[in-house]
Amino acid sequence: MENIQKQLTEKLLSSDLTRYPASLFHGKMGLSIYFYQMSRIESNPEYHAKAEQLLDQIFQNDLSVNHPIDVEDGLAGIGLGVTWLVKKGFFEADLNEMLEVIDNAVYRRIAFLKKPTQFSPVQLLHLIGYLYIRLKEQTEQNIQILYQDLIIKVLNIFYNQIDEEFLSESYTFSIYHYQLPVLLWIFGKLLEAGFYNERIYKMLDELQMRILSRFPILHSNRLFLLWGMLHLIPYVQNRSSWNSYIQLLYREISLEEILNYEMTGRKIFISNGLSAIYILLCTINKEFPEYQISFDPQMIYDRIQNSDAWNALLERDYFYKIHQGLLNGFPGVQLVCHELSELIRIDTKQK
Repeated sequence: MENIQKQLTEKLLSSDLTRYPASLFHGKMGLSIYFYQMSRIESNPEYHAKAEQLLDQIFQNDLSVNHPIDVEDGLAGIGLGVTWLVKKGFFEADLNEMLEVIDNAVYRRIAFLKKPTQFSPVQLLHLIGYLYIRLKEQTEQNIQILYQDLIIKVLNIFYNQIDEEFLSESYTFSIYHYQLPVLLWIFGKLLEAGFYNERIYKMLDELQMRILSRFPILHSNRLFLLWGMLHLIPYVQNRSSWNSYIQLLYREISLEEILNYEMTGRKIFISNGLSAIYILLCTINKEFPEYQISFDPQMIYDRIQNSDAWNALLERDYFYKIHQGLLNGFPGVQLVCHELSELIRIDTKQK
């Protein structure tokens, strides 16, 4: 299996990536992150050179004011990717200076937005997350107020578009299609920032019954929702009902059900599969130890490695083409597999 994964990386390395979209989820920004990570893992200068080349292509060719500004396919996603790279020490940069073109484009498109329906609720939600992360980087009060005003505007437009479908779980596990956990995470972060709390508390009061009266069918969606709620609960004013719901969620998550029935076949990707389950488990166990969910890293690693997705990626061009991105493709899975192997090595050494 390692040989197949090596072949896939080499195939990607030799591809003409100039034709790829610039995006974080599916394109050059995500692949730049992948190759930067691989260069650190394997001390491979060729990977480092490819990562730099991709980033250079983005900043030289793709930062147009006419480019979409959303996170999945547009400029905000590029901004998040660059922020992650700088925070992880892959290169040094003044983020406010480096992202000035992106921030200006995002500002103009939001500040002068005439049609609230120009963006979907999902795009608006992700933009709030991007603006929050950029707000944290600001040190000047007038700039902080500017970002706060943008967040307030986008949040109110978004809130007016929430419907029952937005709050409902998807029929299959997908971080793209189940947005309630992300909404709760963002509410928690905004309450932590503390500049629009009264309005957010009112939103939560209005949404509480609609949220707590439904319960995910899929155990993987329960895990995802638990992750979102745990980030919100420290800032909720009346916690009793929320705490009861969290306890119910926690009790009714079966990892066996997830692994044996919901994450079978080719479901290995960060967007919809075992890699996302691993990330959620690690995050919950690290940040919320009172809600620890025990799992066997070796089992998840073996399930990923033994998936027939790898042969399909190597043998079927259509499958390879739709699974080349960081979130929806094998690059993200390979990074997760490396982290899993390190965790297994540490566990084995400790035993």
